[in-house]
Amino acid sequence: MSFKTLLKKLTAAALCAAVGICSTGCYLLPDEEEILEAPEVKASDVSYTTVTAKKKDLERKIVTSGTITAEKQYPLSYEKQSGVISKFYVRAGDEVKEGDLICDIDTNDLDYQIEQKELYVEKAKLNVQMIYEGGGTQAQIDSAYVDQQLQEKELEKLKAQKVGSELRSPIDGIVSSISDIRAGDAVSSGQVIATVIDTGALYIAIKPSELSQFKMDMDIQIRINEDYYDGVVFMTPDALADYQAEQKDDHNAVDETGIDYEAETVYVRFKDGAPADAVGQLADTILVLDSVSDAIVISNNLIKKVDGETVVYVLKNGEKTAVPVETGLSTASQTEIVSGLSEGDEIIIR
Repeated sequence: MSFKTLLKKLTAAALCAAVGICSTGCYLLPDEEEILEAPEVKASDVSYTTVTAKKKDLERKIVTSGTITAEKQYPLSYEKQSGVISKFYVRAGDEVKEGDLICDIDTNDLDYQIEQKELYVEKAKLNVQMIYEGGGTQAQIDSAYVDQQLQEKELEKLKAQKVGSELRSPIDGIVSSISDIRAGDAVSSGQVIATVIDTGALYIAIKPSELSQFKMDMDIQIRINEDYYDGVVFMTPDALADYQAEQKDDHNAVDETGIDYEAETVYVRFKDGAPADAVGQLADTILVLDSVSDAIVISNNLIKKVDGETVVYVLKNGEKTAVPVETGLSTASQTEIVSGLSEGDEIIIR
């Protein structure tokens, strides 16, 4: 058999084998992987973060800060005298009573003059008595008595200077400041040495965002650190306009408060006094506009709008459920829930 004849037979056999394989539906390539359906995830399988609904009190209020200031301040100085400070009896921040000694001027020379003059007065009195008992004339007695009176007048003047050397507090209050003066320093008349403030008349000037909410004689709370005090509104922008008009019409009117009032400002006074060290401290004034007690209160961000309805999402039986609610008093951060929620409900945060 020739080579060509053999090659033809082999080719024909290979073609027959291929046709046979195709006709049986068998493939030499691997089968494709079966595509599975996605598993169904139930709502109960989702984990939620919740917060428990609780009852509490809620207030809608205006809180404004201001510095505590004294209505009446008394700068103390020597009106008619000058000299060298002998001693200070108080320091800044000390409480004082009316008449308490603040400081005095060195009066060593004055003390000597007073002692000397007291002797001259005694001598003049003895002279009057001697002339009277010695049978002197009325003119002699009168002349001696006049000399006695002159000596007494000079003694009174010296004692007045002594009293004037003592600087005393005119009120019950607190020494708010002492000038940069020390014992041994010279001072002149009219020079302010110390300032005493009346702690029974303290106020706070505030500039609240809602001026119209503040009315004259309205009660208000004052908070210093964690302590609360009763206060009252004693000047508002509307009242200030009327007050200034009255002052302008009545030239004899005297403002006894010592306050330099400003526009767009509310002034609050302590009702029953304040701590002696309150002056200069920062305090909060709290005006309560509305309040509720023992109510369900939640954060505003937990309240949603769904299709125009106000709802809160609550976890019920493991499911996220939108519960319609009715709201009440609301502040910038919290809201009262009037109906729809009960104490103990688990509110979904996320």
